[in-house]
Amino acid sequence: MDVLKSKYLHRLTKILAISFASVVCLASFPTFSQPDLSDYDELASGANLARVSQDGSDSSLNLFQSGSANRFQSHQFGFNNSINVNQQGSHHIAGLRQSGANIEAEILQVGFGNAVVSLQHGENLYLDVMQTGTGNLALIKQSGYDNSIEIQQHGSGNAVGVLQWGNSQDVVITQSNLSN
Repeated sequence: MDVLKSKYLHRLTKILAISFASVVCLASFPTFSQPDLSDYDELASGANLARVSQDGSDSSLNLFQSGSANRFQSHQFGFNNSINVNQQGSHHIAGLRQSGANIEAEILQVGFGNAVVSLQHGENLYLDVMQTGTGNLALIKQSGYDNSIEIQQHGSGNAVGVLQWGNSQDVVITQSNLSN
């Protein structure tokens, strides 16, 4: 009987050790152990749409949409990501897809028919787009390391397309008036 008890206790100890190791391993993954904060405010009637998919650690999303037919679609993957979007008015589209480490994005659109499509990829990236007016468009793609983009458009009919690749770039675009 002692041999049977010994085998049983040994097997039980193994199972408990493996279970404990699995729990510790799962708790150490960023997806399971870190906060994923999201705020949504979609006010007014209409076709407001917000699709958010966050994965990783310390992701945060604040979204405020008002008006009608606003859209927002986002994917965040890596580490200390954060998105802050404020859309008002009508026919806004935001987009965004973020990945990698310490990435931020702030987008404010006011007016009619504005659109932002962004794709950020690697390390400490930053994007700030502020559009006011009518029919503004900003297409941005960042990749690489330690990039930064700021775009401010006022007026109506503005358009910007930026593509950054390598590392340590910086872009500041400010447009105002009508139809730039």
